[in-house]
This record gives sequence, structure tokens and C-alpha cells, in this order.
Amino acid sequence: MHVLYPQNPLDASQADEPYHAEFQAVAAAGIDCSLFDFDALEFGQFQPKPTINRHAPILYRGWMMSPSRYRKLVESICQRGGEPVTNGTQFVTCHHLPNWYEQCKAFTPETRFFAYDDQLEANVAKLGWEQFFVKDFVKSNTADLGSIANSPKEVSAIVEQLAFYRGDIEGGIAIRRVEPFRRETEQRLFVVNGVPLSVDGDPPDLADVVAARIDAPFFSMDIVENEDGEIRVVELGDGQVSDKKSWPIEAFVEVIAALA
Repeated sequence: MHVLYPQNPLDASQADEPYHAEFQAVAAAGIDCSLFDFDALEFGQFQPKPTINRHAPILYRGWMMSPSRYRKLVESICQRGGEPVTNGTQFVTCHHLPNWYEQCKAFTPETRFFAYDDQLEANVAKLGWEQFFVKDFVKSNTADLGSIANSPKEVSAIVEQLAFYRGDIEGGIAIRRVEPFRRETEQRLFVVNGVPLSVDGDPPDLADVVAARIDAPFFSMDIVENEDGEIRVVELGDGQVSDKKSWPIEAFVEVIAALA
């Protein structure tokens, strides 16, 4: 196993600040690590230091990437003889909501997908829902308008704010039906080669059901209880770009080691 981290733009010998402690802990556990220039990848430049080992499984841990940039990373790894743990198809399986929704639709809020265009309000109005949870295919809005709209017009306002602060809309717009969740019960699981792992005891049975349906070696799964005590899936994400959330670094290092 060899783990790639984005380097600090101000100090190429260090991992970028949000990943620095994790990088140190993973390296201290005896797992090979390399740093690379995240921004240079966009221009086809990939020079990990130290160089990656030929035929080694290569795991990326770092900033979110578009599917096209991730494919560039996969190509660069393969050109140097490495073997990506997660291929381009598997990455987008969990990174973009429409690609996992059908497999999980019985366990997650009802969702409709729309283009980012001038027909959005009209299309949302046809749903007839009282409230709408608004996001693109990857992220929800964290600015002042939040992510829950009470009308199609509010949906448009949230989408415009999301586009402004993120710089673009990735994939398209996902409109999710709002369900009554007990937010204090939400937890993040990681799934490694089909096995759900939790930092808060044994994962619920539903996690095994979902894990068996998703063709990806490493992904995150956010689950929560609704007001009836049922477990619901809030979100899936590619594990390489998922935040650790409540996971202590020491416990997360064990997750990385389980991929080896």
C-alpha cells in the first residue's frame, strides 16, 4: 500500500495542512506515503516524492476532485507502474449521487435530478413537495441560505449561491425530499472491500446491505435514524476524499491499513 497526499503549497516537504496530521500518523504506522503537487496535476504534471513503488496499490487521500481530474490521477499513477485502489468508474460511483441512488433508493430520501438551467424552477414545482433539500451531485450549500428550500424560487436562490461559492455546479442538481431525521444520531461509516467499519460500535445491518450493492473498494456512508427509529442512508462518498468526521486519527489509520 502506498498513500498519496497533496503537498503544502508553501512547503513541498509537508502534506497540505488539513491532511498533515493524518499523513504523519499513516507514515508512522509504517505505510508508504508520497506527496504531490495537486494543482500541477491539472496540467499533466505528476511527480510524487518519494516516487511510488511499481505494482503497489496506490490510495489517494486529499482534496475533492472532479471525475476528469481523478482520471488524470489514475492515468498518471498507471504510467508510473502503480495500481490505483479505486479506478475512475469506482470513484464516480460514490462521488456522484445519481450513480449510487438506484442501489440505495429504498434506504435514502426520494431524490430527483435536474439540469442546471432556466427550467429548474418549473421542474421542481412539478414535484409538489412542501420542502426541498438542494445540492449538486456532490455537495450541499453551506452558506447562509443553507440547503433546505420551501419553494421552487428558494431552490433557485440556493443553487445560485452554491454555484457562486463553489465556482461551478458539479454534474447537475439533486433535489431530495426532506425527511424528519434525528440529527444527533448521524454517524459516518467507512466501507473497506465490502466491510462497513464504525468508530461507534458495530454498524447496523443496513450498512452490510448497502455495502454489498456498491462496487467500490473504499467509500464513506453517512447514516442516521429517522423519528421512527429507522436507519436511513444520508450520503455515500468516495473514501479517498471523505472527511474523517468524528473518527480519531489513530482509528482512521486502521481503516487505511485495512486496505493493504
